[in-house]
Amino acid sequence: MTTNASLKRAIDEVTAPGKPFETETVRMNGVDFLGFVHAPSNLRELYRSGLRHEVDFYIYEDERYSFDDAWKISAQVANKLIAIGVEPGDRVGVSLRNYPEWIFAFMGITSMGGIAVAMNAWWSAEEMEYGIEDSGLKLLFVDQERLERVGPLASKLGIEIVTVRCQDESFSTWEAFISGRSDVMPESEITPEDNATLLYTSGSTAHPKGVLSTHRSICNALLGWEAAGAVGYQLTVNENPEIAQQVASGSGPSPAFRPSTILSVPLFHVTGLVVQFLSSFRHGRKLVGMYKWDVERALQIIEAERITSFNGVPTMSYELVKSASLGKYDVSSLQSAGGGGAAMAPEQAKEIDKKIAKGASGTGWGMTETQGLATSIGGPAFALRPRSCGRALPPLVKVKAVDEAGNELAPFETGELCIWGIQNFSGYWNNPDATRETLVDGWVHTGDVGHLDDEGYVFITDRMKDIVIRGGENIGCQEVEAALYEHPHVAEASVFGIPDQRLGETVAAVVCLEPNTDLGEDELRDFASERLAQFKVPSRIWIGHERLPRTASEKIFKREIRDETLKKLNLEN
Repeated sequence: MTTNASLKRAIDEVTAPGKPFETETVRMNGVDFLGFVHAPSNLRELYRSGLRHEVDFYIYEDERYSFDDAWKISAQVANKLIAIGVEPGDRVGVSLRNYPEWIFAFMGITSMGGIAVAMNAWWSAEEMEYGIEDSGLKLLFVDQERLERVGPLASKLGIEIVTVRCQDESFSTWEAFISGRSDVMPESEITPEDNATLLYTSGSTAHPKGVLSTHRSICNALLGWEAAGAVGYQLTVNENPEIAQQVASGSGPSPAFRPSTILSVPLFHVTGLVVQFLSSFRHGRKLVGMYKWDVERALQIIEAERITSFNGVPTMSYELVKSASLGKYDVSSLQSAGGGGAAMAPEQAKEIDKKIAKGASGTGWGMTETQGLATSIGGPAFALRPRSCGRALPPLVKVKAVDEAGNELAPFETGELCIWGIQNFSGYWNNPDATRETLVDGWVHTGDVGHLDDEGYVFITDRMKDIVIRGGENIGCQEVEAALYEHPHVAEASVFGIPDQRLGETVAAVVCLEPNTDLGEDELRDFASERLAQFKVPSRIWIGHERLPRTASEKIFKREIRDETLKKLNLEN
């Protein structure tokens, strides 16, 4: 068991003056945080650091790009943006599949001081219209699928569109956009406090909220994962003299393969953007993109590219081990496999550990509001606590549970979980009330309910926010309800999550119709599909004419409705 004293010793050794993870006090918005002295000052400097790695950076099907290639193409993007009048702080959107151009566009936007709006590529036309208007985009990069949704709205929205890998030549193409532009990166002034990204996240409101983050928060988060790993390694060295001797003599094992991973989730997710894409610059990690998630293709990539780590939502790692094709491929290069963004069932963790992770399965917990950085767990600790999402990652992060008055709770006492650290977001775009409610004295109030044990391991047991987490994707129940209420026959609607073996949860709805009206489940689902991204459309809908149950305050009693629905599902099964 790791004691507080041994953990503190390891942290002190890893973060000491002169060490790569040396820390300092950084004051932000009246709060003193712990930050890294040697963190890149902005994302452009992070990208520049990748130039020392003269190897492949991003691979997409038969296309291969080095770190130098990415730097030069993104410099062309940055120079073009400046030439057309985009200024630091202006919002520029990206709505594409995980094409190489997504990465180059993002790098170019953030290198010249713009704010990159990573738009959810699954959004419907109505959702895209909301995001464009809310963020005040000056320009949007889109591919064919997104163009079909937003192209007809371009004139109305007054937005410039640049198309990527499209057949339609009605708008400026990517090739024309960067043609003739210098590949020397512009040196626009970017301070650590400047905002870099705007990512939309679903919550308990009818519309998703724009999460605004600074260069400093993102760059410190990247070092946060590394420092936590260094602390864990130092603990092992301190407790095992034999390993300490190997380290001192340089006789420890050398890595068999170059660090590499599959970009398994969309780049508009904080996991894809920060954990997988941006962290690759630090140590020259190879990143392999996919057109879309496909387990057979993933196994082919693991073998062909000698992938060393796999990190998606838990269902993806589980699909790898359950695939009938697993035995056809050499996956021996994998050193770790896991997932975050949704709970990993203990039986899933055991299968992953047994078949592909070899004692290195794991999971973690974080939010868009924390750059995905909060807790992590793996190896023997995970085997002992399969329902935990880990401990706060040292030295940056703190986690606590609080009661309704905001008082910190003792171990094993249940309350709202809160996350503290320099990695936290700077605020919700155009929503100061939500910012004040969520970001309090440097702590992000997550809306997740749970407790910490006496060793600091976090257990999430419930949810305060009215959301469904479907395969790692947050879905706001109010947003789905609002879409259903647009149908003239719908009088009342209650949307909630129901268990799903593969996705963790899926969306369900119970609907009360107006008197003397009739409506089929498929008809209502088609109606919702016109207003919502497909993954938000309820997979099950129960329709009737009875008024939905109410609480004493006459609010729809969602918990009772969900409990009754789960009973029905159990009877069906």
